[in-house]
Amino acid sequence: MRRITLISCMILIFSVAGALTVLSQAQDDPTATPQPESTLDAQAVLNEIQILATEVQLDADNTIVTGDQVERAAEAANRSAVQASEAVSDAQGAIDLASNMFGLFEAMSGAVGLVVPFLAIAAGLIGFRRLESAQNELKEARERFEREMRGREEQFDKLRVELEESVQRQRDNAANASLALSLLPLGERQYRAQDYQGALDTYHRALALDRENPIIHYRIGYVYTQSGELEKAKDQMERSLKLDPALAPSRAAMGYIYRRVGDKLKQGTERDIVYNLAEQNFLQALKDSPRLMDEDGEAWWGALGGLYRRRGQTEQAIYAYERGTEVTPQSSYPFSNLALLYAETHNRERMLETYKRVERLAFGEVQSDTTNYWAYADLITSRMAMGKIESAWDILDAALETAPAESPYTLEMLIDTLNRLKGALTEEEIPEIDKVIAYIKQFQKKREERRNRQTQEIEALQTTESIEEAEKLMDTGGTSDVEDDDTDTETDA
Repeated sequence: MRRITLISCMILIFSVAGALTVLSQAQDDPTATPQPESTLDAQAVLNEIQILATEVQLDADNTIVTGDQVERAAEAANRSAVQASEAVSDAQGAIDLASNMFGLFEAMSGAVGLVVPFLAIAAGLIGFRRLESAQNELKEARERFEREMRGREEQFDKLRVELEESVQRQRDNAANASLALSLLPLGERQYRAQDYQGALDTYHRALALDRENPIIHYRIGYVYTQSGELEKAKDQMERSLKLDPALAPSRAAMGYIYRRVGDKLKQGTERDIVYNLAEQNFLQALKDSPRLMDEDGEAWWGALGGLYRRRGQTEQAIYAYERGTEVTPQSSYPFSNLALLYAETHNRERMLETYKRVERLAFGEVQSDTTNYWAYADLITSRMAMGKIESAWDILDAALETAPAESPYTLEMLIDTLNRLKGALTEEEIPEIDKVIAYIKQFQKKREERRNRQTQEIEALQTTESIEEAEKLMDTGGTSDVEDDDTDTETDA
């Protein structure tokens, strides 16, 4: 029994070994083609097993064994033979599979031999395309960089030009502003010399050099105010305040313009509205600059006092003029108006006391400046109030000659002051006042006629110059410095 088992194991071992040998050879030499000898070797092993089985059968015949044992041994031998046969079949299948695999590998090797060059060429083309794309990207990047650099250079050049132009404009503006400021003292001297037109011409020259200067607009507006051209004055003051809303002189001058406009209106709502605008501007300016003075050297408190007097606010008017005396204690102007207010409140004693001071101050001002019309006017008024009629007549002609010819309202204000003074004088003194008033009106009429005559002469001269210029053009065939491009145009005879 043991011998039979041993034979069976050997058969199984040889079968597995044969199969493993075939597989090992296929793995060790993948390029070799499997040979039929492997199949013959397996068949020889099978034959040997059958011989051994026969021998075992013979031994069984010679050995005394039972029938069951013989049958079991035969069955075992048969099973071993079947297993060996199956092993041979499996080995043959493995050999066939390996042969097919090796054939496929050889076919693939041939195909790969053809595909590899094409793959190399394709890879080369792809690499070349990528290299070319990289070169194009690099070229585009360089061109883009160069364009950006050129654009920046152009921007820098533009900024440099703009900066240079801006610096030049600033230099020109600074030079023009400096020249404009140098013209202001000249215009001021012309105004004080009562050459209002000359002052306007000078200020307009300054304005042409520096149009954003609020002081120049203020000066022009002030001269227009004194000339009685209130619309032009208002326009200039508005421009000045637009440039500098906090400019106190322009604000106060705007209040004075409104007051002058209101003086020309009839009593009523419209006049009250204009006077209210005047008060607002005065108060705002004096709040910011309580010691503010006008271009004639007088405190703006006096102009506010005049507004209150016109509205019948006597107490407020007295307060305003008293503030004016604090600002300009050497001026006769606020004291003269205070004296009239005292007269209107029937305080004759204080009126006369104040007029004494007015006479003293006004005389000193006339001595220092013989062209000071307002000082002359205060001197005449104070002497008429104190009964010094002859001394008043002595300076009347000189006073009238100093009145600005281009400011018609100056004589009107003197007439208004004398009319107000009559209310504080006796009946014997009033006729003398009336004589002075009549004399002033006559002088005013003659001056107006003289001004009209001069205006006509100037207009005639300008017309003559225009005619002469026209004649010159006709003599030259109607041409001028600028030739007409439409030379083919015909004119009717």
